[in-house]
Amino acid sequence: MELREIDKVVYKQKQRKVGIVFSLIFAVIGLGLSAVLRHYYGNAEGENMMVNLTGVLIGLAISIFIFTQVAKKPYFDELRYGWNLKKQALKIQNHRHRWEERLKEGDATAAIVLAFYHKATLQLQSLDGNEFGYSDSKERENKFLVECETLSLDADASKYSIDMLLDMK
Repeated sequence: MELREIDKVVYKQKQRKVGIVFSLIFAVIGLGLSAVLRHYYGNAEGENMMVNLTGVLIGLAISIFIFTQVAKKPYFDELRYGWNLKKQALKIQNHRHRWEERLKEGDATAAIVLAFYHKATLQLQSLDGNEFGYSDSKERENKFLVECETLSLDADASKYSIDMLLDMK
């Protein structure tokens, strides 16, 4: 995965639009199906929790199916990039302590993976508008860069490859 610049304003607008549209789709389908199921299979005395729950769960499944089909469109490029970046950062985060140990041993791959992690975290926090987390992460990145300089390691995030994570498993 390669880091790239995306417009924060466009990202936030699309994120809000997609959230609202798919929440509405889910609400309409879920409530509509619940009403239909209640009409045909409901209890006239009023105990219809399982019927309503069934309608909502079917509505959720349909909404997820619609989303997975639509999310492949070019409109979602920035959002897909953000989702994939979060996945990569979390994969590294899950083993960060091990990567940091390898960095202390002078491992060049660890320097590249951690450089990517720091850049990805900063970009995600910037996109999400997390100013407090951003400044904290920037401090951690600066400490990391000093450590890499001390160890004479190249901390170039552009050399990162997903295949590098296979080395940790």
